[in-house]
Amino acid sequence: MREVARVQQGFFPTQDRVVAAVSSLFKIQTHSTGAITVLDAGCGTGKAIFDLRQSWLKQHPQLRVHLHGIESDKNRCGQAAQLFSDAPGSSTLWSPIEDAYPDGTVSVLLFNPPYDRIRGAGRTELTLFNKVKEWPAKAHGLLLLIVPDHVLADADVGLATAIERDYELFGLWRYPEPEYSEFHQCVLLARRREKSLGKTRIPFPRWAANPESWPVIPDTPRPIAELHPARGTVTLRRSRLSSDILLETVSRSPLRGAMLREATAAAPPIGRPLLPLKHGHLALALAGGLCDGIIDANGKRFLLKGTLTSAIRKTATKDSLDADGKKIGEIDTYRTRYEMNVRCLLEDGTIEDYTSAEPAEELASEEDHDEHDS
Repeated sequence: MREVARVQQGFFPTQDRVVAAVSSLFKIQTHSTGAITVLDAGCGTGKAIFDLRQSWLKQHPQLRVHLHGIESDKNRCGQAAQLFSDAPGSSTLWSPIEDAYPDGTVSVLLFNPPYDRIRGAGRTELTLFNKVKEWPAKAHGLLLLIVPDHVLADADVGLATAIERDYELFGLWRYPEPEYSEFHQCVLLARRREKSLGKTRIPFPRWAANPESWPVIPDTPRPIAELHPARGTVTLRRSRLSSDILLETVSRSPLRGAMLREATAAAPPIGRPLLPLKHGHLALALAGGLCDGIIDANGKRFLLKGTLTSAIRKTATKDSLDADGKKIGEIDTYRTRYEMNVRCLLEDGTIEDYTSAEPAEELASEEDHDEHDS
C-alpha cells in the first residue's frame, strides 16, 4: 500500500457514481414488513450506505432502512454518526473491523476493506472477509464486495475461493472509467448460502479467473437481488478494546491525573515484614526459586536451585469388609502433597539435595509398622 494510503488506514471512499449504480442492483419488495439493515464494515464517513438508503427511499418512501457502520478512525466514525442521525434505528461503532461484530444478522453487508498485504498473514482482504462472512443472514443475506480485480483473480490469495464456499454469485463487474483507472476495482454481489460448501478443497471459481472478461457495471443496471428484512434488531459490539480506545477513555477520565501521578511516582521503600520470618518462610522462598543463585556464607559459596513439585502419595490403607465382617480387599487413600526441593552445588563440585518428600522406603516401613501395631 502506498504511504498516503497507510496514513489514511487504507481508506478510500466508494465513488458516488458507483454507489448510484449499485443501488439499482436490488429488488425492493414494498409489501414486506420489517426493516432492511445495511452494515458497512469499514464505513468511513458513512456516505456510501447513506446514499444507498436515500436512493431506495426515493422509490419507496415508506421503506424502513437501518444503517450500521464500523470504523476504526475516530473522526470519520463521528462523521458517520452525525450523518446517520437522520436515519432512525441506525448506529456506529468506533472499532477496528477485527475487534467488532454485529449482535444479529444483516440484510446487506457492504465490504470495501483496506487494500494491503500483511507480512506473514497474507492479504488483508481475505483476512477480514473471513471475519465478516457470517454477518449477512443465511439463505438471503447479501454481500456487496468492492476490491481490486487482481486480488479477486489471484488464486494464491484465496479470496474468490472463500467467497465461493459461503456465497452464491449474482454478478461481478469492473468499475467504469475513469473510476477504474485508480485502483482497478470491481463490484461483486452475492447471496449467502443456506449451508457452506464442504471443507474439502474447492477449485478456484472460473468466474474470477479473467478480469478482462468481466463486464463494466452500467450506470443503471437491472435489479437482480431481492432485499429481505433482517430478523430482530442489530447491535454493534466489541470483542475486545483496542489501545486507541483505552487511551481515549483514560484521557477523558477524571482519574487521569491520579493515574499519571501513580505511574510516575518513585517506588515506595521496602519496610520490614509485617510478621517475623521463620524457618518455614525461608524454606518456601528457597523451594519457590526466590533465592536461586550464588550464596556466600562463612567464606564459602553455594549455588542454589529450588523447585516445588506435587506428588500423589498413599496416606492410609484400610480393609474392605463384607456384610459378615470378612476382609475382601483393601482400600487405599491417596492425597496430593506439595514437596519442597532444594539442590545445592558446592565449591568442590559435589551436589547436595534437600527435600521435604518422604522416601518411599520410609513410607513403606511406616505402613508395615502400623499394620504390626494393629
